[in-house]
Amino acid sequence: MPGEALRIIDLGERDPRMFPREDLFDPRGRSLLLPETRELKAVEMREVLEGVQLRANGLIGYLPLTSTIVLNLTPKFPIQNLWRMLSVADTDYDTVLPVLRSYQVANAVPPHELLARGFCHYLSAILTAGVARGYYQEPYRGHFKPKVNFGRTVSGYLSRGDELNVASDAFAFSAGLYPNALLKAACMDFVGVMPRGEKWAADRRLIGEALNALASVKPMRMRFGEQSLTLALPVWLRDSYFGALTVYAMLLGYSRIGFSYAALGTELPSFLFSLDSVFESYVRNTFREQLRERKIAVLDGNASQHQGLLFLDSKRYPIKPDLIFRKKKVVLGIGEVKYKEELKEHDRYQVISHAIAIGAPVAVWISPAPSAAKPGIEYVGTVSTGTKFYHYLLDISGDLDAASVSMVAEVAKLLA
Repeated sequence: MPGEALRIIDLGERDPRMFPREDLFDPRGRSLLLPETRELKAVEMREVLEGVQLRANGLIGYLPLTSTIVLNLTPKFPIQNLWRMLSVADTDYDTVLPVLRSYQVANAVPPHELLARGFCHYLSAILTAGVARGYYQEPYRGHFKPKVNFGRTVSGYLSRGDELNVASDAFAFSAGLYPNALLKAACMDFVGVMPRGEKWAADRRLIGEALNALASVKPMRMRFGEQSLTLALPVWLRDSYFGALTVYAMLLGYSRIGFSYAALGTELPSFLFSLDSVFESYVRNTFREQLRERKIAVLDGNASQHQGLLFLDSKRYPIKPDLIFRKKKVVLGIGEVKYKEELKEHDRYQVISHAIAIGAPVAVWISPAPSAAKPGIEYVGTVSTGTKFYHYLLDISGDLDAASVSMVAEVAKLLA
């Protein structure tokens, strides 16, 4: 309904939530979910006697559900482990929603690429409206100008016998404002932490446009708290400048952000994270980094060049293991990464068929350890081809780096 207050509902990842039917459907039975939310295909709804049970699968972040309801989807593990996963994983946080959310202040440092996305969100708004311009005072020394500063003129010139030159304060109208000097320094720092590649090409072009617009401005590195200087800018630019320089302050280490929603805190654009893809990418890159010294390649079977065939006489149904462990051209094993508390029957059959088709001697399922389960490796069984199957539970609720080292060590023993 127009004018209805926005409701922010905290919801843990994959946790169900009951809604009255009128919250999610209009009187004619049409869905009230926003089109962008429906396109994500991650919101599962089931009608029950009490109303509609909703569950957001595999997402965390700030998810607008309808025009009046926003879900704040929080992870079940510590925020510092999320930032750690994102810093190791390939960038899987491209979804930047136009809504702003508050982040609780914490000691965890988010990955630089995440901050770069947030900075570009604000920079785009600044360039759309035009960089700030205005009058600013600058010292002048030379031949006569109106409004002479007699004190500086006497001490600097007349007392030394110079009767021609004067000191004065002139006013100029241009982009040479101090907030623009800070913004230019931010652009130069952020372009240095952006990965190269097609996914970041648009952001690099955006920063290039900003640097062109600020070509005459001398960059100045920001000091603690100087983002508040943007309050003197025109109203239509103030919020965008403040947001951009606040994100820059985080890059410089002047402030921290967390994840849980809070009424107070630092505002950033809302990001959505797919935990399925983040966890899979983190596990793959962890194996790649730590097995490189052993000359074991860790390939992504989802990439077309690494896919195999399920059948000997047909190209239908290519196999796509999440992990292919290979030394030279010999497949040592495969792995399947699932961000699930419990593996389903089709997950097991999927890996069994892939292992048989590719001729892998070892296959491993890797998933997060539930709170009540003991982390580590478990032997599952052997099939008729001789392939041995294992299940590894990775502890993501404690020291993630130590748990990851243990995971690689245990799986590497199976590949020897």
